This record gives sequence, structure tokens and C-alpha cells, in this order.
Amino acid sequence: MIVYIALEENSYVDGWGSTRSSENDIEIELDDNHEFFKTDFACWKYENGELVFDEEKQKQLTEEYEREQNKPSESDMLTLAILELAVELEKLKGDK
Repeated sequence: MIVYIALEENSYVDGWGSTRSSENDIEIELDDNHEFFKTDFACWKYENGELVFDEEKQKQLTEEYEREQNKPSESDMLTLAILELAVELEKLKGDK
């Protein structure tokens, strides 16, 4: 199967498709069952005319994803701020 890959500045795949999307896309041929199609394409680097899977990049992306998922949502942060404000208001009432 012929695919066209776009690369970021460090030669990692930034996107791919079955048709060329820009003149900078690189045309490569891959088997239909190539691991590239089964994993996150951003973990693949184009080196010496071949795609190479980077396990360290996969680990980094997974850690970034997990950090983002564990980050409190905006509504959680707003709720916390409201609760903190309520506590401060109660303290002010108690000082009177």
C-alpha cells in the first residue's frame, strides 16, 4: 500500500494519508498489515528511507496523555475555587 507521510522537524510522522496533501509529503510503500497502522503514527520516525518505531517516544506520549487525563477539569477547578471562597467568607463572618 502506498501512503504519504508528513514529518515534523525531528523527522517524526506528523500525519499520513492515502493521497498526497502537500508537495513535502514522502511517499512510502507499506504492507497492509504493517505495525504502523496498528500503533500511534506519532511514535514513528522516518530515518534513512524507512519508518522506525520509537518506544521512548511512545512512552513519552503515553505519559503526557495520562498527565492530561489526570489533570482536574475546568469545572473541578471552578468548584474548588468556589469552596475556597465560601470558606474565606465564613471566616470573615466569624470575625465580626
